[in-house]
This record gives sequence, structure tokens and C-alpha cells, in this order.
Amino acid sequence: MVAADLPHAGQELVQVEEPADRPQSASLQAWLVRADEELKPVDLESIAEIVRADENFVWIDLSEFAVADLERLAGRLSIDRRALHAAVSPWQRPQVDVYRDHFFVSSTVARVDPEHQRVLASELDLVIGPNYLLSIHHRPLPFVEDIKGRASQNPELVRLDSAYMLYIVLDELLEHYEGVVETLEDRIEALEEQALRNDSDRFLEELIHLKRLIFALGRIVDQHAEVFATFLRPDFALISGDEVASYFRDLENRFHRLLDRCDSLREAVRGAFDIYVSHVSHRTNHVMKILTMVSTMLLPAAIILSFFGTSFEGLPLYSETAFWVMVASIALVIILALLVFRRWGWL
Repeated sequence: MVAADLPHAGQELVQVEEPADRPQSASLQAWLVRADEELKPVDLESIAEIVRADENFVWIDLSEFAVADLERLAGRLSIDRRALHAAVSPWQRPQVDVYRDHFFVSSTVARVDPEHQRVLASELDLVIGPNYLLSIHHRPLPFVEDIKGRASQNPELVRLDSAYMLYIVLDELLEHYEGVVETLEDRIEALEEQALRNDSDRFLEELIHLKRLIFALGRIVDQHAEVFATFLRPDFALISGDEVASYFRDLENRFHRLLDRCDSLREAVRGAFDIYVSHVSHRTNHVMKILTMVSTMLLPAAIILSFFGTSFEGLPLYSETAFWVMVASIALVIILALLVFRRWGWL
């Protein structure tokens, strides 16, 4: 599925990942998080009862799900039907929707497919309630285990409010994008070195394709600006407190640094393109210089040959003296031309 609703983002380069078939059963994991305790698995049947207790916090991760699984879970957690509908869709623009006692966050997880040279995008949806965080994704995400590890090692981060767990998830999302950007930075650096040696059309095509790829990725990242800005708005009451605000302020600053790196990627590609154009121009000038020298040396020879061939009764080939005068004249002109070229620094 092509992300046709990605505005001006090089839609043909962005492929939305979605499961070919809905599975019969979901991959559902739920953990109870308490202060100074390791994560404990939680049964789906007992989730509703556990989240009612203020001292409990539950993180639920739902992957490769069937719609029926999500509906059952949404019923136990009293999740708004509109959030349920948004979570079922394969892709939508990153956004934050607020409901009565919970809110819905949609984000995009993008990666570069090196084999097909395109951006693969999948959706990560989050439903955040008073004592729970539900993460929903159509495909397995590599950083979910990292989130679990961070929550296990630092349960105090999530014991007070689900906002802290949201911070961890979004922080891992930014770290994922930073890894993608770092890979592209290494690739551009390698291309910059090749630009000094490679002037083939294939290299130019690769450079232009990479430029469009980076542009598409940058637009996907940029669409998250509204998400990170929302959490710091004074009217966003579901996340409050100076300590929590400092966490999300750090997230927003990190997000803007990521945007700056994406801009730097585009500038680096332009720089590699300028190096390529300069290299090609230099080679073209070198070729033109050689052709000019050859033409300059042949032109006097042509004039001399024409002069000897039309101004004497007997052709030079029939007169030994005339022949050697002609050869000496041509050689002298060529030698003088070479001396002039050397003086000009062409040789």
C-alpha cells in the first residue's frame, strides 16, 4: 500500500507496511508495573480490575492483531470507539486525539529498505489512560523489547503516571529515527568520497534517488511536530506537573534536533551533488583543453599543407627541398604551440 496521503513526500518511495492477512489471534503482552518491582505478566481477563487500583500501572502491547481482539480489549478499558477505529486503519497522519479520560496518539515508524531503496512506514498507535498505556502496531517493532527493558530496569519512571511510560515510548521512537538518520549519514559520506572518482550516469541516478529518499523520510519525521508540541500545551490537562513537563520538553528538544539532522542530510546530499557536478565539469574542461590543443596544433599544419599544395607548380612530394621545408614548418608550429601551452599551465 502506497502512502498516497503523505503530502509532497515522494509518495512512490513510501510503502506502508501492513500484514497480508489478519491473524486469527493477536500477539498480546501485558505487564503490571509497580515501584521497586520487576514487570509482572498480566492476564487479559484481569486487566480491567487491575487498572482500577491507583497504585497499579499496566502496559499492554498488542501486535499483529485481529479486530475482534482489539474490540475485546477496548471494551475492558472503556476506550472510545473513535480511537478504536483509528487504531484499526493501516496508516494515518501522526496526531493526538483527546477523549473523556484517555487520549490517543498516532505515530509513524519509518525505516529505509536498502534492497528496494524505499521508505517502509508502519503505524504505532498509543492509547493512554490514567493507569495504563496500550501500544498497538500492525507489525512487530524492534524497539518494543528495549522499552520493556527500560521499564524493567527503572520501574520508578512509570509508577506515578502513564505519562512517564509515554515518555519512554516516544523517546525510543526518536532513538529509532536517529539510528535511521545515522545510517543515511554514513551512506552520504561514502557517496561524497565516490563523487570525486565516479562520474557515471548510474552514480548520478543513485544520488538523485537518495535525495528523494531523504526528502520523503524528512517529511514523515516532520509530521510528528504536532504530536510533540501538543503535550506541552497549557490546555492539555491529561499530562500535567512540572516534572512531567520537563520530560516532554526534553523530548521536543530532541525532536527538533532530529529535524535539524534531517535538514543536514539534505544539505549533505546537495553537497555531494555539487562535488559530482564539479568533478564532471573538471573532466569536461580537461577534455576540451586536450581537444583545443589538438585543434590548435592541427590548424597550422592544415594551413601549411594547403599553402604548399596550391602555391607551387610542383607538389612538395615531387621536390625533396620543398617536402622537408613543409615538414619542418609543421614541426616548428607544433613545438611552438606546445611551448605556449606549457607556459599557460595547460601541460
